Amino acid sequence: MIKNSNNHSIELKDGRRLGYAEFGDRDGKPLFFFHGWPSSRLHGQRFEEAARKLKVRIISLDRPGFGLSDYKKDRTLLDFPKDVLELADYLKITKFAILGVSGGGPYAASCAYSIPQRIAKAGIMVGLGPTNIKGNLDGIGLVNKFGWANYHKFPLLRYISSFLGWFETKFLKTNLYSLFISRSDKLLTTDSFKELTYMSRLEAFKQGFKAAALDLKLYTDNWGFDLKKIKVPVLLWFGDSDKSVSVNMGKYFASQIPNSKLTIYHKEGHYLHVNHAEQILKQLTQ
Repeated sequence: MIKNSNNHSIELKDGRRLGYAEFGDRDGKPLFFFHGWPSSRLHGQRFEEAARKLKVRIISLDRPGFGLSDYKKDRTLLDFPKDVLELADYLKITKFAILGVSGGGPYAASCAYSIPQRIAKAGIMVGLGPTNIKGNLDGIGLVNKFGWANYHKFPLLRYISSFLGWFETKFLKTNLYSLFISRSDKLLTTDSFKELTYMSRLEAFKQGFKAAALDLKLYTDNWGFDLKKIKVPVLLWFGDSDKSVSVNMGKYFASQIPNSKLTIYHKEGHYLHVNHAEQILKQLTQ
């Protein structure tokens, strides 16, 4: 069942609206969740069952321009932790864990770097790493590899890719991305999985596709901070059959972040959370 009624928002100090949803146990240990690309706050619902069982409170944010959150022109990865802090203060949460999935990975890294005093543990699951590092794109699908290798060089390509995502979601009600996932991921895409993916993507493109295009720019530009200076414990989970994000990106994160631990799942792909959500949340919150 899709919890599309889970719509919350606050007004930030600069006047923007920040949207979020809550899943799991409302009285549980807090974890801020950063959605993938293109996705929205509804992405956090994938961890609902595990969060309830482990008594974890998931606060899932819409990035600026996605879902309920107002667009912010010229934002950077390092702007995002400020939004997280404002929401945490509003919810009266002092210390919390974070989890960035796929396109939420760089945002989890930026938070781990910028606000270590507030973060107990940081998690990056199948998270996108820097795309300009030799070997980081090896092993992923040809279409994805072409995009990540060229978004930085050709700005128009970012808009074309984002427009296609918006168009197929809004008018075709389909997800062509599913054609390029690994065999292991295809085995996990049940009807309910597809429904939640569609609803989350629909929210992602609620305001159009310029926020998605800006994300592609931020992912493939210089991130603006040094991974080696991250001080909080960082847990990493990657699948060696992932055709969307290379397992080499997980290895790169592990080589750069001092206090990090990498878990690689053999013959698993981008949707490894289906089988390991409980294990991942447990490691982050206990």
